[in-house]
Amino acid sequence: MKRKLTTIEYLIDGNLSYRLAIAGELSMERLRAALDRVQGKHPALRMLIREERDGLYYELDAAGPVPLRAATCMSERDLAREIEREEAITFAPHEPQLRVAWLRTDHGGLLLITTAHRICDGMSLLIVAKELLGGLHREQALLPYAPLSPLDVAGDAHGPDEWKRRLAAAAINGLIGLVPPSRQPLLRDPVRREWQVDVGLTAALKHRCRRERVSMHAALLAVLDQALQAALGKRAPTRIDSPIDARRGRLPLLKDDMLFFGGGSFKIAVGCERGADLWERARDIYREMGEKIEQELQDIPGKYRFCEMLKPPSDDKVRSIVRLGDALSRNGNWNQFSFSNLGPIDLVEPDAPFRLEEFSLSVRSFGVRILGLLAFSLHGQLRFVYVGEEQCMSLAEVDALERVFMELLREQVARGERATELARVLEPASE
Repeated sequence: MKRKLTTIEYLIDGNLSYRLAIAGELSMERLRAALDRVQGKHPALRMLIREERDGLYYELDAAGPVPLRAATCMSERDLAREIEREEAITFAPHEPQLRVAWLRTDHGGLLLITTAHRICDGMSLLIVAKELLGGLHREQALLPYAPLSPLDVAGDAHGPDEWKRRLAAAAINGLIGLVPPSRQPLLRDPVRREWQVDVGLTAALKHRCRRERVSMHAALLAVLDQALQAALGKRAPTRIDSPIDARRGRLPLLKDDMLFFGGGSFKIAVGCERGADLWERARDIYREMGEKIEQELQDIPGKYRFCEMLKPPSDDKVRSIVRLGDALSRNGNWNQFSFSNLGPIDLVEPDAPFRLEEFSLSVRSFGVRILGLLAFSLHGQLRFVYVGEEQCMSLAEVDALERVFMELLREQVARGERATELARVLEPASE
């Protein structure tokens, strides 16, 4: 099978990497066998990208084995250098769009899984990681499935709004045609920051969310909304973009164990007038989330069809568009900040002969700029990874965002604990 990359796949140009700190030694022979089984299951890992005169193409079952290598790191500097190498190198067209490295250390090692973002989103890479780790101590069969493309999700054109999409696409294509190309490389200074919430505060926050009847995601969006305004002032983005996991029956064609590049997103306005306190705002956001997710799932097919009406801009034009964003927007990312929540990280089975000590991730973009926060929980702790570029937010602004974000979290949890304690004190007196 051979097909042309869709416009949206063409534009998602970047790397997504997962860092899994393992306590215990991994057998390279078993790692190779497990990786081959994972590749045999997922069509996206068996595709090569071919460049032809009219654009980029996927060719199925043309790829060789997923690259796997091992290295011994004698120091933290060695480990940092190996991580940088794996995460920063683009995928060559003649290679599978996934690679794995086992970086041995004194305490076990770091399993580094890197993929091209155009074939795999964050939830998809969790599937790869779980299947790979499971295959290290169980030779379980993984059933392959048929390739899935955005065009399969888009379906055939229908509905009264199709002509509006064509008209809008023609206007956008005309505007892009006017953009002058630029061969001058973009200045990129990646920034990555990690911080975490201790076990006690994480448990208290979960309890408060249950009591307020909101999801953790909605509560964190409410905190992030306030933190962005307090830390950045007039440079605060105007909206937060939050990706949707389109599995779990949301998109019928996308099963829970399939790889896909993404599944839409919903947007929350920053600084919008909501309830008087943070939890009222969280409840407002929670209601808004449900409505927007439902609408987005209905809109995804039409959006995919619309994207296919657009002509992918050349790399030279993308550079010019990014520079235009630097000049016209508040943050170099067209006034948008992303927030992605991976949820609890549960990758290792109880009977595995090794342990997952730490988990983290990194995102690199080679096209548009990236700016956002990723959240997940591990070992009972809520954790955050900020990814961006100094051209979007300075180091001082990132420091301020982290500080304000954590202050708001602690303040809200402490306030809730005080209210609970006061209720306990007053309860006997009211009887």
